[in-house]
Amino acid sequence: MKPRKASRVVLLNERDEVLLIRAQDLLTPTHQWWMTCGGGSEMGETPAQTAARELAEETGLECEPSELIGPLAIRDEVFEFTEKSLHQHETYFAFRTSEDIELEDAVWTDIEKRSLLEFRWWSREDLLTTTETIYPKNLISLLDMAKAGLVPEVPVVID
Repeated sequence: MKPRKASRVVLLNERDEVLLIRAQDLLTPTHQWWMTCGGGSEMGETPAQTAARELAEETGLECEPSELIGPLAIRDEVFEFTEKSLHQHETYFAFRTSEDIELEDAVWTDIEKRSLLEFRWWSREDLLTTTETIYPKNLISLLDMAKAGLVPEVPVVID
């Protein structure tokens, strides 16, 4: 199975909270999880271009790829979604905003309209105490890196 390239964004607000999206599997709606903004690369895009485009599509927030913090981390993940096994190579960036998220400015695909359930800002404390499933599992370390503006020389490999 050839890996799909994707980029994800740890989006922080002025209170250092991270925006997460609750999603569901279309064939098993009880299978739900929270994740950062992001998605698959289009032909010829760099990881930063993908991250900026996906951020705009999913939240309505626009930025230049050069305004992103990172890359912070990379992750190879194999997962099941709607009875398909997917192998995804993800690159993680961060972005800080003081703007309100205007979801009416978002441009969602048909599958996103059916699988994305809600958006919510999470504090570090929320992440530490939740029993919800959150991806990536190392989100707190990425949140800490993004808050400090630390960009590693080589992206950190995460789970």
